[in-house]
Amino acid sequence: MAKTDVFYFEGLDDILIAMMATPDAVGTPPTYGEIVRLPIATKLAVKGNGTALEKWASSKMFRRVSRETKHELGLDHVGIPIEVMDELKGLIADAGVTFGKNTAREYPYFAFGFIGNIEGGAKKAVWYPNTQLSNVIDEEYATAEEETKIDDVTANFVSIGLKYNNVMYSSFDSNREGGSLELFDKFIAQPIYDEEQWKTLSSATESGGEV
Repeated sequence: MAKTDVFYFEGLDDILIAMMATPDAVGTPPTYGEIVRLPIATKLAVKGNGTALEKWASSKMFRRVSRETKHELGLDHVGIPIEVMDELKGLIADAGVTFGKNTAREYPYFAFGFIGNIEGGAKKAVWYPNTQLSNVIDEEYATAEEETKIDDVTANFVSIGLKYNNVMYSSFDSNREGGSLELFDKFIAQPIYDEEQWKTLSSATESGGEV
């Protein structure tokens, strides 16, 4: 395809959640549990905190350095399974009851991903490998009306870079040079958090081998 080819985004597909089994550290990559793929998303808003530092010399802008340290994700959805939501909150139910306390605590970390459909059958996918549920609550409960309707619910997440390698997200598009639907399947099969990890997976796919 040519650089001038334009493909439109057709719509949001499934979301992916994988709880972090062991945390990352300097020199230690994270590990993750089973991926839960959910067909629940109606809209996803991404808000970054990008900043830029400008350095001037000789009355000219010498350098302009940009940085992002987190993305705030607002997911509108039709419902997250209660067991998954309890995991995201770090809660364990006792006879059907959980308790929310006002003490300071750290929410569990997980990998959050989403899939998008692109014109012509192509696919886009993004992994945020170091994500937490936000403590910003955005819920509404309304009375039933004569005409039944399914209201969206919002879940807010915060994604930051890994201590292991500073990666905040990885993004795949099958329309990029070297991309393919076969590689898309590899990309969503596990949270992608490292360049060397992806090189190993993608080269195994290209050679027809198994990882």
